[in-house]
Amino acid sequence: MQRSSAQTVSSAELTRNFAYWQDRAAHGPVTITYHGRPRYVLLAAESWDAEHAVGERESNQRELEYKFLVEHMDGGLLVADPELKITDVSSAAALILGHTQTALVGAPITDALPTSTHVTLLSSLRHVLRSGEQAQFDLTLDEGNGTRLRVRAVPWVEGVALLIRVSYENDEEARLAEQTALEKARVAHGRIEVIRLSVRGTVTVAEIEFAKLVGLPRERILGLRFVDLLAVPDRTVARDAVEKVLSGRSEAEAFDARLLSGGSEEIGARISIAPLASGYAVGGAIVIVTLDPQGETVQ
Repeated sequence: MQRSSAQTVSSAELTRNFAYWQDRAAHGPVTITYHGRPRYVLLAAESWDAEHAVGERESNQRELEYKFLVEHMDGGLLVADPELKITDVSSAAALILGHTQTALVGAPITDALPTSTHVTLLSSLRHVLRSGEQAQFDLTLDEGNGTRLRVRAVPWVEGVALLIRVSYENDEEARLAEQTALEKARVAHGRIEVIRLSVRGTVTVAEIEFAKLVGLPRERILGLRFVDLLAVPDRTVARDAVEKVLSGRSEAEAFDARLLSGGSEEIGARISIAPLASGYAVGGAIVIVTLDPQGETVQ
């Protein structure tokens, strides 16, 4: 049905000629004014039903999309109103907090978390509500096993949303200690270099010792393709290995090659490369270069 341009009628005129304006409403909305100001809209029932159905479909679609994202996000989600009462909670968040979704919705947010965390929690959430800024903080879940809750609070449409993840402090400390020990062992070994590559195969991280090894300033190495640091005959094998890893077709590749050093000189090395995960994709690669035990340099 084609609609006419905007129509306006005073309430007095509508009362006197209701049949006429009722007919006009069949061709498009009629704005009813009172003392010159818009107060109501007269709309044909079929138009109202059609627009209401479209709005309802759009609302249902948004609700489905929201639920899909919430249930597939990494961690859990809590949503609270300005009074810090929970209005929505994902199944993952309910599982993390040890409550049912039904029990959490409508409850004060402090009911969902250990009492020992309330001061930190409320202070941070009130800051988010007041300032509109994000906040990140940790809450203790279990002192005995070092379990903590990593929380990122962000402004929501009406209130605040909390993205929560469980963190195991003891595990993190153990991983950090292991990484530190491995780094010390690598430095003591003296013949191992670690390089990081971008998804394009260019060098993004290289240490000063590696720069000295290849005879280039570190600033010049960053941004270079890694394969260009190798002797020309070895570049095809290296290029294939890098491409396999960065494309996700291989979990790791290893090969023998010669590093260019000081122009015409070459240093024998064993090179391995493994992908760096970024979400569900490859975000780059780590390259480990093990130099020839004799430090052999080929002219």
